[in-house]
Amino acid sequence: MNSNLRRHLFCHFAFAALLLSPFSLLAEVLVVTGANSPPVTLSKEQISDIFLGKITSLPDGHRVAPIDQPESNPLRNEFYLKVANKSAAQAKALWAKLYFTGRGEPPHEAKNDDDIKKIVNSTRGAIGYIDQSAVDKSVKVLLIVR
Repeated sequence: MNSNLRRHLFCHFAFAALLLSPFSLLAEVLVVTGANSPPVTLSKEQISDIFLGKITSLPDGHRVAPIDQPESNPLRNEFYLKVANKSAAQAKALWAKLYFTGRGEPPHEAKNDDDIKKIVNSTRGAIGYIDQSAVDKSVKVLLIVR
């Protein structure tokens, strides 16, 4: 097989792999809070610090309650990679260290997007992240993660 044919086949296989890759790689992750929550502006860095246990209060002084997607949801890894520059596994290891040294508790783990929407609407200071397709009038978008 000559090199031009190999290169041509490689390009076709690479393109096919991109088309077949998980949809979550194309999904937008949105950080949300309850629709009736007090207005709050948070930077990407502040959200990273909240989900990594470095910040425990919102700018208004209220305690923040971060809500994670389940470990099985690919959105969780995408969120941590894009917001904290860490994999979900690295974030979990960091939380294990914080927890066992008594310096914090990991984010509550929700069941899915709908569960996160319920929690952020019933818990003051709760913030979570959901897939763009799950956004509705029950949530206020704090950040679009890119």
